[in-house]
Amino acid sequence: MDWLNAVQTYIAVVESSSFVQAAQQLNITTSACSKRISWLESQLHCQLLLRTTRRVRTTEQGQQFYLQSCDWLSQFNNMRQQLGPSSLGLTGSLSIGAPAVSGSLFVTPLIASFLPKHPHLNIELLEVEPGEIPDLSLDIVVTRQLDNFDSASYRMLHLFNYAVKCFASPTFLASCGPIQSAKQLQALPLLLVQGQIKAGGVKLNEGTVLNQACRFVTHDPMAAIQAAVHHMGVVLVSEDLVQQHLLDGKLIEVLPGLLSEQRSVCAYYPAQRFENPNISAFLQHLREQSQAASNNLQ
Repeated sequence: MDWLNAVQTYIAVVESSSFVQAAQQLNITTSACSKRISWLESQLHCQLLLRTTRRVRTTEQGQQFYLQSCDWLSQFNNMRQQLGPSSLGLTGSLSIGAPAVSGSLFVTPLIASFLPKHPHLNIELLEVEPGEIPDLSLDIVVTRQLDNFDSASYRMLHLFNYAVKCFASPTFLASCGPIQSAKQLQALPLLLVQGQIKAGGVKLNEGTVLNQACRFVTHDPMAAIQAAVHHMGVVLVSEDLVQQHLLDGKLIEVLPGLLSEQRSVCAYYPAQRFENPNISAFLQHLREQSQAASNNLQ
């Protein structure tokens, strides 16, 4: 028995919560899959998995070993890539996570400008919930800055800052009368997305906190914008998301100049002993493009 196959099998079992599914993924028998896990447990002198008729789950030690195994396997694959032929440049794959809107508007254009330079690299873009702890199975996660994250497991690269503004349709504003202060917004239906609600609302730069939601709630900022276009309330989003609606007259900025407190967008990636060339190259691309965008705004 070898450690590499045993660890790969263990990761597959944990991620699928099933010996049968893991065996199918690895093209081995369920019996062979079980033997590899038993061998690992005997080598480590501890129980890694709790097996029941319905599911498989990790013990506390098993969960810790899973996280370390993912890191070790990633480091091993990186080392193998680095020691392999370099004439092709970057090879293999890169997995990137981002919230739906950020993935569409920010990350996808970056991937489009990055891939032509590396014809032997494949990139998979996956949707993640904004503000959630990154998944160690992803190479890079681009999301808003996390208030608490495990700096022993992750590294962080600051990309840029952003703020949201208040927008509503002319019809909605006509129905509620003149709005002259941020305090008045607290009495209106706000089209907050779930991430804003979980964060306790949106704090404006003059101190007011907007945290009341209307009867319509969504996790998708684009759906919240459409709700504002259809006169359902005030939406709080970045101005770049509503540019066309502003030009078309479907939305109007409420209290021009009123902003939320600034938040940061960051890239998170697993802390590894060995540098992953694919991750390093894309992070450098993120740095360059973020700096260029920042310069354009000045």
